[in-house]
Amino acid sequence: MSITENRRLVALVRKIVAWPNRHPSLQPFSNWMMRRLARVAMKKANAKPAADLAELHQEWSRSAPAMASYKLTKIEGDTAYAEVHSECALRGSGDVGACFRMMEYDREIMRKVGGELVILESQASPGRTFCTVAMRRKGASMADFTPAHLKKQT
Repeated sequence: MSITENRRLVALVRKIVAWPNRHPSLQPFSNWMMRRLARVAMKKANAKPAADLAELHQEWSRSAPAMASYKLTKIEGDTAYAEVHSECALRGSGDVGACFRMMEYDREIMRKVGGELVILESQASPGRTFCTVAMRRKGASMADFTPAHLKKQT
């Protein structure tokens, strides 16, 4: 069994990596750490550049731990939407800033496979049990989206 297929180990690693992401002053370290973890996962998954939006989702999903649940919900024009149903160590914490920092893992994968990713809704928000993300091809503007960490929390 590989390290990414061990549910207990993955849950422990998520808790460990959540800690520096909860401290904005540690963002340079947490960015480095999340990017490094993403590169290791992409190498293990043999991630390849994607030709279209559906492949962006596929390569992103393949580079996630085996227990992750990334569901493509729709493709509209130049945007693919997906949901992340894996339980996050930040779930319900209200710390959407930490979620933004922790999702550097996912943004790194997107950069390497030819895409961009923005978190629209975070399960760090109280009451949410999954995240919603939008993906576009690399270089496409994401300016028409308001990332979850910039929205006023209710």
